[in-house]
Amino acid sequence: MSFDAVRRGVPGATLAVQLGRRARGAYAIDDWGLDPDLVSVADPILGLRWDLTVEGAERLPTLGGAVLVFNRRFGISEPWVLARGIRQATGRFVRTVGVPDVAPVGPVLRRFGGVLDRTDEIEGLLRAGQLVGLPMSRDLRSRERVGQLTVERLEAAIATERPVVPVALVGREVGRSWRIVVGSPVPFDAGGGPLAAAELAEATRTAVQELLDEALPKIGRAHV
Repeated sequence: MSFDAVRRGVPGATLAVQLGRRARGAYAIDDWGLDPDLVSVADPILGLRWDLTVEGAERLPTLGGAVLVFNRRFGISEPWVLARGIRQATGRFVRTVGVPDVAPVGPVLRRFGGVLDRTDEIEGLLRAGQLVGLPMSRDLRSRERVGQLTVERLEAAIATERPVVPVALVGREVGRSWRIVVGSPVPFDAGGGPLAAAELAEATRTAVQELLDEALPKIGRAHV
């Protein structure tokens, strides 16, 4: 079955059929290790864990690469929440940066869309038309503040002239409900010189913070 067929959830792609294909070894893995069939098999389980609401998904490109910069807190939910929410809303996979280059954890996470935290890998994904999830660091001082961005990782977006999209994730690690708020792409000048990545990082950080500030009051800051 093609990646597009799995992505759209074509009727007939039942769990039994998928497991049968896997038993025969008749499944595909892309150049970065993504296994769409495995993601499809795991999706109902992930659905039991999280109830997701996505806002602003129409701001994402329907085709072509883009970097999705998102905030993180102290748990492990955010990359999974982002990937599943965007996949549900757009039918596209998100390749999340930050997989450790260590077996067996790294190869397993790659099957679900994880990629290495390397500029060359991000650039290759963008040129191949992939959505890349780029996490910010955690702000240890406040749960309501976003962290910082690794400036070098945005050089890939500048080099490929792909959009950088701020995304705010609102939820609790032990909670079920999460909101994913997608903002408008952050403008940048591809010919902006050596400071372009730093300026883009700061503008993107500000954009994510603004999205988070707008989203938090709707569910009550005291409970976030």
